[in-house]
Amino acid sequence: MLSAFDALPKPASFKLTTEPVRRVLEALGRPQDRLPPVIHIAGTNGKGSTTAFMRAIAEAHGLKVHVDTSPHLIKVNERIRLAGELISDEALRALMERVLDANAGEPLSFFEGMTCAAYLAFSETPADLTLVEVGLGGRFDSTNVFDKVAVSVITPIDYDHKDFLGFHLCQIAWEKAGIIKADAPVVTASQAREVERTLRAEAVYRGAPFFRLEDVAGYEVTSHDPADMRMTLTVDELELEDVGLGLYGVHQFSNAALAIYALQKSGVVSLKTDKVKAGLMAVDWPARLQTLKDGPVTQMLPGKKVVVDGGHNPHAAVAIAQTMVAHAPVSVAIAMLKVKDAGEYLKNLGPVIGHLACIPMPGDRNGHDPAHLKAVAEKLGLSASAHDSLDAGLERLAYEKSDLAFLCGSLYLAGDILRRNGEEVS
Repeated sequence: MLSAFDALPKPASFKLTTEPVRRVLEALGRPQDRLPPVIHIAGTNGKGSTTAFMRAIAEAHGLKVHVDTSPHLIKVNERIRLAGELISDEALRALMERVLDANAGEPLSFFEGMTCAAYLAFSETPADLTLVEVGLGGRFDSTNVFDKVAVSVITPIDYDHKDFLGFHLCQIAWEKAGIIKADAPVVTASQAREVERTLRAEAVYRGAPFFRLEDVAGYEVTSHDPADMRMTLTVDELELEDVGLGLYGVHQFSNAALAIYALQKSGVVSLKTDKVKAGLMAVDWPARLQTLKDGPVTQMLPGKKVVVDGGHNPHAAVAIAQTMVAHAPVSVAIAMLKVKDAGEYLKNLGPVIGHLACIPMPGDRNGHDPAHLKAVAEKLGLSASAHDSLDAGLERLAYEKSDLAFLCGSLYLAGDILRRNGEEVS
């Protein structure tokens, strides 16, 4: 189904620009102008989880929700959720044909083509809300073609994709701030001081009301059980007592609060306490500290709880370590793209690692060599081994005494593991 996109001419080099998507959408009659109210989400970490929380809460209130996210884990259909359901193969194929016709043979990337297909689908299917997750950056990301939005959401910003977004936090924040639109409220998670200054300056320039989550959100832990952590969560005038989440990890409470605040500011739905709590428990977002079911992968690690996570930057590693500390020392297998900072990631995750099995990236992805990852880990004082396959790495971890095995470092690895273990994304 994707071969037509693969056959398209590609740009000589990767460049962040909205021009190809704008060109194709213009030929399609500007479908991005005919969507249900749009909430646009940018940031370094938590974009997908925050989007998932917003969808779950909105659906618990009876709303139909379109969602555009990336990347996919198992099937490309995961990128386009149409009024609550993953798009069908038939519908996606028909949309791709229309996008290709409108493109008229010009250079177009896979992500650009999928973005056009998503907006075309959303414009032709009734719904109450549209959630769009930025792919890379924000200002020049292919998704950033809206003249107006209901809310711009900025999740925590940290270092990632430095070659494209810049080597200073202010540069990265400037890129993310590009989704801010005139008169549309901006809702931001807690940010570093220089990041907040950059975001606020863009909001003032655009005439966009600026709202900080930390000014209205409060937390009180009511259960410290790592398998069922519960809190009293307050967001503005909404108070949720003894609330649990469908996603694992302490950091998910701040993502949930950001989702609630964004929906409050959107004006799309009047939130009800019982329905918000139901949505928070019903949320599903694969490969984010996901516990695997019994299957071929887990059977290689008998007696261990097996958790997979696609986080791949230092900020994500901090959040993971906070959640994993109750299980330390943890048996860990890692694969990571060469463009990712393995040293800083492992430095932050290191305190909870018992042994690290370094494995290659699946497929033809340009990953760090396992021997290099092993050397980086050992320089940090970690026990590590290098292996030529996932199976070999899991066999090594099976000997560790830890009751938990953690598989991490890349969404591509996570997708491969979910596929091999027979998991489904619905």
